[in-house]
Amino acid sequence: MFYNPIEQLVLEQFSAEPPFGGSSFFSGTLFNTPFVTQAGGVIPNPFNGVLNPTPGKPVDWSVFRPILLFGQFPPNMRTQYSVQYNFGIQRQLRPDLVMQINYVGSQGHRLLAIHDINYANPQTCLDINTVLGADTCSTFGEDVTYNIPAGAIPAGMTFHLPNGTNVAGGAGSPALTIAGTRRYSSPECNYVNAATCPPDGTPVFSEIYAEDPIANSNYNSLQASLEKRFAKGLQFQAAYTYSKSIDQASSFENILDPVNFRRTRSLSLYDSRQRFVVSYFWEFPVPKYSGAKGKLLDGWAMSGITTYQTGFPIRITSFSDNELFGDTFSFEYPSEPNQVLPFAHMDPRKNGGFYFNPATFTDDTVALGTIGNAPRTICCGPGIQDWTLAFHKNTGITENTHVDFRAEFFNAFNHTQFLNPCGNVDDCNDGSTYGKVNQARNPRLVQFALKYVF
Repeated sequence: MFYNPIEQLVLEQFSAEPPFGGSSFFSGTLFNTPFVTQAGGVIPNPFNGVLNPTPGKPVDWSVFRPILLFGQFPPNMRTQYSVQYNFGIQRQLRPDLVMQINYVGSQGHRLLAIHDINYANPQTCLDINTVLGADTCSTFGEDVTYNIPAGAIPAGMTFHLPNGTNVAGGAGSPALTIAGTRRYSSPECNYVNAATCPPDGTPVFSEIYAEDPIANSNYNSLQASLEKRFAKGLQFQAAYTYSKSIDQASSFENILDPVNFRRTRSLSLYDSRQRFVVSYFWEFPVPKYSGAKGKLLDGWAMSGITTYQTGFPIRITSFSDNELFGDTFSFEYPSEPNQVLPFAHMDPRKNGGFYFNPATFTDDTVALGTIGNAPRTICCGPGIQDWTLAFHKNTGITENTHVDFRAEFFNAFNHTQFLNPCGNVDDCNDGSTYGKVNQARNPRLVQFALKYVF
């Protein structure tokens, strides 16, 4: 069992939270007036100089609204840990040849992952549209104030408030002031008394992100190797791994569905199902010559590393906010598109750079207030076929001096090594490169070295 402390980055995120730092969210403004909306509304500006509150002095919290808390420290922090286990068999086939077969597994527990404590209530937004008209409340509208007139809620309808309580419809339904659709948008706003709500329509809180030890991971693998120790001018080691890794979050930057933490359980972003690597060193069996002929022909050797590996999973996601949770400031959203076609690989060389059909995933069929059915990750991106070769020449000059020459070829056969395509249906250059391979690993690189040893 291995225990892991909390990353320093997580702890340092608290240093700039109000009242010691500013946080603000605004949209629909002009560049030269960022705290004035195009409609004429005024947004609180917390950046009026250095924030250095005096201990014991009252803080005017209204200037920070809506307060964004990124990295809320968990009240019951638990230590992350992993359990690792393995079982193996080793067999000596010859004096210089050893074979191993191992089962290797591990489980990670209490791993850090982000989730929003103050996510919006999607049903509140949908109910607002039922009462006030379609599109009154839509994506990214979680931090807006909505006013429901008295008697406007239809008879027989149940209106869902952000805090989980309900209001019955009918001619006697009360007027409602909904200062944000999040659970804690405006904690002192009781909805039926507008005087208790922010008078300028700006809610008190927006996102409240928590980084909690709530995720887990699971890894299982078959690992086989064959190793030949150096003898008769040759040595090599070949290793094959067949494995599978699953988790809810592959780093603390992966955000979880705030309602269902298990929904994001999928292949790890670093999962590689199969990997074969062989490294080798071979001294050419050239007869030993003397004189100038020996200086030219003796001392040659070759080494290399050959790698074949299946690709890593592709992160499928969306920035559409169709789920109406309002997650806009984290590293990513809990949004997912719908998968409407079977996932199939395409050759980027023959399909305009596309690695998969972008029509496979779409936001258009995701109903407002829901998360699409696409998995967090899908297998798999382009694999690796790489040959690194080196040629060595050791030339003796005198009894105590010699010259070493090396010629090294990385990606020796210049095989194109594609990186993963972009899997964000909204954010790949505004969707124009969604499904496309935009990057590749290095092409063939050649380098030479000459060393004089004395």
